[in-house]
Amino acid sequence: MGLYEQWSDLTVAEKAFLAMNPHLAPTIYRSKDIAYNETTARFGYNGRNDSSDAFRHCFWSAYLAREMGYLRAWQYTSSHEYGSPHPSESRMDLHNNSIGLTIGGGDLRNILPDWTGFPDSNSQLSNACYSALSAGKLQTAP
Repeated sequence: MGLYEQWSDLTVAEKAFLAMNPHLAPTIYRSKDIAYNETTARFGYNGRNDSSDAFRHCFWSAYLAREMGYLRAWQYTSSHEYGSPHPSESRMDLHNNSIGLTIGGGDLRNILPDWTGFPDSNSQLSNACYSALSAGKLQTAP
C-alpha cells in the first residue's frame, strides 16, 4: 500500500499527530509493514482478535517506542485507536500496545522479570513480545 493510500486510511487523530510531527512519518509508514512481516514470520498469517493480532500490536508499539520514544509512540498508537467503531477491540489493542510500548521503551522488568538487557533489534523486540504472549500478558480476544 502506498503512502497516499495509507494516509487516506488514517484516523483524524493520526493525521493530526503527523501534521505536528511530519519527521516521524517515514518511521510510522515503515512500521506497519515491519509489524505485518514479523507477525507472518511468527504465525504464518495476520489474524484479527487472536494471538497473532495481540502479538502484532505489541511488536508494532515496541518498534515505534524504540524508534521514536515512548511518549510519541504512545500518542500515535492511541490516536490509531481513537474513534474506532469497535470499542472492545480497541481496548484489547490499547492493552497490547501498552505492553509493546513498555518493551520498546526498555522497561521490561514489570512485564518479563527474567528478561535482561535492552531489546535493541527487531528480533529482540519480537522475542520479548512473544514471551509476553506466552506468559499471558497480552490480551488475545476482546
